[in-house]
Amino acid sequence: MPIDSLRVPSTVSTDARLATRAEARSMASPSSSAPASEPAGGPAATRFPAPLASHEVVVSGCVKRRHSFDLCALKRLPTQLTGALDVVCLSGRKVRSASDYKGVRLSALLDVAQLRMPQARDFTRAFVLAQGADGYTVMFSWHELYNTPVGVGALVVYERDGQPLGDDEGGIGLISTGDLRVALRQVRALKRLCVHLADSPPP
Repeated sequence: MPIDSLRVPSTVSTDARLATRAEARSMASPSSSAPASEPAGGPAATRFPAPLASHEVVVSGCVKRRHSFDLCALKRLPTQLTGALDVVCLSGRKVRSASDYKGVRLSALLDVAQLRMPQARDFTRAFVLAQGADGYTVMFSWHELYNTPVGVGALVVYERDGQPLGDDEGGIGLISTGDLRVALRQVRALKRLCVHLADSPPP
């Protein structure tokens, strides 16, 4: 076929030639105006992820019976109020204040599960790791919880200023009011308490 037969006739106007080329380009590639696919859950789910919250605390490890405490179970235990409290971080800056927190002593949950020790005096080297839904973990020794004033203020809390802790505040939390820097051992969305034994030094 002659090459000339593929050309747009010279009698066709310049505007017609441009229109022909534009049509060919639009057929060769997808329209740029097509909307991009959105991630599952829509853009709002990406910008605003659901808050981490806890509605149950599990006690495990060196205990006689693995035990789970939901909000109702916690409320059946003896309650305690902190009174006015400033939550202070490592630098000494106040990050939060409350008229009071309401909850139960951490040791009360351990008493229900009952520590299981290989030897009678092994409780002296027992410690508890408290972990939140985000993985943040803090430690309390048996002596702190049962043999110092720290244990009186180590609380599993579920209310602040007379209101339940919402999911945006973790649902169930842990706070140690006897600490100088309360924020360092404050756990949001408390999920588990695991009892361990420190290794005995070699003889």
